[in-house]
Amino acid sequence: MTTYYVTADLDRAPTEQEAKEIGVPRAKIFLGRVKAIICADSIKDACARGRKCIEGCIQKGRTISNVGCMPVADAKKLGDDEIYKGYPTTTWLLYYRLKSGMTQAELSKKSGIYIRQIQKVESGEIETGNMAAKTLFALAGALGVDISELL
Repeated sequence: MTTYYVTADLDRAPTEQEAKEIGVPRAKIFLGRVKAIICADSIKDACARGRKCIEGCIQKGRTISNVGCMPVADAKKLGDDEIYKGYPTTTWLLYYRLKSGMTQAELSKKSGIYIRQIQKVESGEIETGNMAAKTLFALAGALGVDISELL
C-alpha cells in the first residue's frame, strides 16, 4: 500500500456579470487546488478514491477540472512536499461527516471525541492513520462506517 497526494483543480461557473466581462462561452473561474492524502495499491485506485473524496467534500457549485496524483515519497524526493502541504486538504472524515449530514458538534457529541480533534483531522492537521485506535473506532461508529473507510 502506497500513500499518494491526489490534487484537484477546483472551478465554478462565472456569475452573469463575470460571464459578460470574460466574453468566452462556457468559461470557468479557477478557485484553486485542494488535495487528499490517499492510501492505495495503485496510482489508478488512488486517483479514483481521491477524486471521490474531494468531490464529496467540495461546496455545491464547484467542479473539478483536473486531477493529479503523486506518491508522497516521490514528492518528498523531488522537494515538492512543501508545495503539496500548502494545498487545503479534504479527508475521509469530512467526506463521511458531510454524507451523514452531521455538524462537527454533533459528531463530537455522538462519538465522545473533542471537537478540536475532529477539526484538526478534517483540516489535514492530523492524519487519521496517526490517531489512537479507540478514537478511530468512536468516530467510525458514530458515522456508521467501517474503521478502514476513515484511513
